[in-house]
Amino acid sequence: MKKSLHTIILSLLLFFVSNISVAQSVFIGPRLTGNLNIWNAKGLTGTWNGVGIGIGGTVDLSFSEHIGILVNLTVFDMKNFSNSITQNNTTQETSLSLSYVTIDPLFKAEFSGFYMVGGPSLGIKINSSGERTQSATGQNPVVTTINIETKSVRFDLAVGTGYNFKLSPDMLLGADFMAYIPITDTYNIPGNSNSVFSLKLGASLKFRL
Repeated sequence: MKKSLHTIILSLLLFFVSNISVAQSVFIGPRLTGNLNIWNAKGLTGTWNGVGIGIGGTVDLSFSEHIGILVNLTVFDMKNFSNSITQNNTTQETSLSLSYVTIDPLFKAEFSGFYMVGGPSLGIKINSSGERTQSATGQNPVVTTINIETKSVRFDLAVGTGYNFKLSPDMLLGADFMAYIPITDTYNIPGNSNSVFSLKLGASLKFRL
């Protein structure tokens, strides 16, 4: 698995470096995202969703007036989701949290600042955690740690749209909306396919190289 990861990362870096040399313009800068995450799995009771944040950077390359590549690197991509069920005056709250390093090499079609993007997203897990809290009237809450084995790598199909606001000839303010459609499972639950669907709002400040 580690060898496969190294091969994927090296291939993405070589692809990125080779394209920088032929780009007509290159903008780079920090990027901040907020995300809505929905967990889907067979047999779930109620809805499982939550919000998270992402911190990283972006590289915006243009090869012509309309064609380019957008590469988003998120060094901390947090995905949270939770569920609450109340029965017979007892409430059970379950919350799960995941964090990843993600890289999205996306094809870009741009028209007068407005752009559409699409491509793969690779996520490498940093951490996962979970807990279940059971509380009843007149009793102290009982908190239990949940350890569900997660996959170390996840793949998504990322599609979205955005706009580059021109602040100066060498500075852009980018705003984007992205949807991450899961391709692989998130948790290693035997016989139970599961996935996390995410919607992201992002903002980035890009500087010309």
